[in-house]
Formats: sequence, C-alpha cells, structure tokens
Amino acid sequence: MQSNSSINTMELIINDIKVQCFTAGDTGPPVILLHGAGVDSASISWGEIIGPLSETNRVFAPDLPGYGMSDKPDLEYSLSFYTEFLKQFMDALNLEQVSLTGLSLGGGISLKFALDYPMLVEKLILVDAWGIFNKLPSHRLSYWYTKTFFNELSYKLSSKSRAFVKWTLLNSLIGDPDQLSEELVDEVQEVLKAPDAGKAFISFQRSEITKNGLRTNLAGRFSEIKNPTLIVHGTDDTSVPVEYAEHAHESIQGSEIYLMKGCKHWPQKERPDEFTKVIKNFLSKNDY
Repeated sequence: MQSNSSINTMELIINDIKVQCFTAGDTGPPVILLHGAGVDSASISWGEIIGPLSETNRVFAPDLPGYGMSDKPDLEYSLSFYTEFLKQFMDALNLEQVSLTGLSLGGGISLKFALDYPMLVEKLILVDAWGIFNKLPSHRLSYWYTKTFFNELSYKLSSKSRAFVKWTLLNSLIGDPDQLSEELVDEVQEVLKAPDAGKAFISFQRSEITKNGLRTNLAGRFSEIKNPTLIVHGTDDTSVPVEYAEHAHESIQGSEIYLMKGCKHWPQKERPDEFTKVIKNFLSKNDY
C-alpha cells in the first residue's frame, strides 16, 4: 500500500464476520474496489489505485472474507456467498448505488452482482475478470487439480522459496519483469506463509469449477447487462485469455474495452498510472 494520509481503514461486522475496508475520498460518486483470489487482498490489488481514484470518487476497498485482515471462517466461499456479502456490505455503509471495479474473482462478483441487483450498480468495470468464460483454459486439468491435495500443498511449498514466488508472479501475473518490485515479492510471500493461505480460494474453486464447466454461468447472461460497462484486460493474460474479454465486449451491449498491451493478470499493478487514468475517465462520463 502506498503511503497516503488520506487513506483510512475501518472495520465492519457483517453476519458475524469482521471485515477490514480501506476508505478514501470525501466527495464524488462511490466506487467499490474488489480484489482477486489466491493470496490477494485489497492492499495488494489496489494499493497504488485507492489514493489517485479518491481525488474524484469516494473509494471503498474491502478485504473480502477469507482474505487480508478480514476474518476467514470455515464456510463455502462460493460466488453466491460473495455476491450476498457485497449486498450486505453496501447496506452496512448505507450505499444505495455504486460503481463496481472488480479484478479476477472481484470481477466475477461484480458481474454477478450487476445481474442480480442491476439497479444498485451505476457502472461496471471488469478487470481480467472471473466469469467472462464458460470454461477455464485446460478446464479438465484445472478441475482435477482443484480436487487434489496438491492445491493446498502448492501454497505451503511456494512460501518457502522467494525465487519461486517471483517466478510465479512473472509467469502468470506481471508481464514486464521491470515492473515487479522486490517489495511486492516480499508482500506476497508473507501472505503465503500464513497457515490459512489459499483457504478461501481453494473452497471457491471446489464450489465453482465442475467437471464440465463453471457452476455459475455468467457468460451466458451477457445480454442481460444494461449497466455502462468497461472491460480492462491484459493482452498477455494466460489465466483469463484476452479473447474472452473481446467476446464479452461484443456481447455486452454498449460496453467499452481497453486492452493493456503486454500486461498479464494484474494490469492495475503493472501499470497503475495508465490503469487509473482509464477508469477515472470512464467513471467521469455522464453521457449515458
């Protein structure tokens, strides 16, 4: 998280789950930033974004249940669970309508929320989002992997090798090696060392990834989305290949797309200034 005196933290209790949330900005339309899965958190995903975005918007960036400094209870971390959590989160903050910016898992939550509660969403920004596809790349292999003990073991093994953490980040998340800071490597490795690292995502994978596709079919409902939508995607993303983003853009009426060339799964982390400029421009438009 970049040092910024205007960024504050607050704690909420939602269904007996303690939730930590970063907040910034006193004026402007509210925006909720939803981070990704694995060993992610609001700080890791949005550390460089919260401050600049708060110049024009009220920003809320929670650690989702199971992540960061929020509680990690034993439950099924399904897409439906997170969608209802988001509704309760908005209720707790007395937010009647928001713009959603969701990365990866957060994108899937944002997409489902816009389908379930369209009147509560002003604008929708999907960043290398979960759910803009019906199947994962190498889907059967992914399905098998999520069911094995290798899934849990991978987190423990990764935490023991800083070089492996760095290789993983470059292999799947960051396209330009010059944009991978040593501080980010250290931050991710520290999260991996936690005894419950990966717990929420493993549960999510086992809930949502079935043998033949995804349990929650969001890609089949693109035509229902009427909210102004921006799709931001790294062209070199291997986790969610760019052709999925292009198909979503073609299928979501009136949507815009911005491709970040050379970026992988974390474009907002790789080129935060460019990313922030793009989403601020989109959020400021009032010609809908």
